[in-house]
Amino acid sequence: MKSKTKFSHDSLLDRQSTQELLVTLANAVKKGELTFQESEGELVLSPQQLLQVSLRASDEGDKQEVEIKLKWRTKERALSDTPPKIKSKAGK
Repeated sequence: MKSKTKFSHDSLLDRQSTQELLVTLANAVKKGELTFQESEGELVLSPQQLLQVSLRASDEGDKQEVEIKLKWRTKERALSDTPPKIKSKAGK
């Protein structure tokens, strides 16, 4: 099966099916491997020990929404050990 770099899926599910999807996702995160499959290929992600988690909720009258975003790095990012150079105009 062909390897993919992006996966997208939209569906209309009842609450029970949505709960099952979220439990499956939670178990995959716990296991450390998320595999997303479709007919054209699959995308395998490997969450690290630390994940950046963003949670947002809104109520706009006839539309309510919860958004969950998980991000992580597969390689440690090199951070500078020197401060940035900042210039300022004299007298300000």
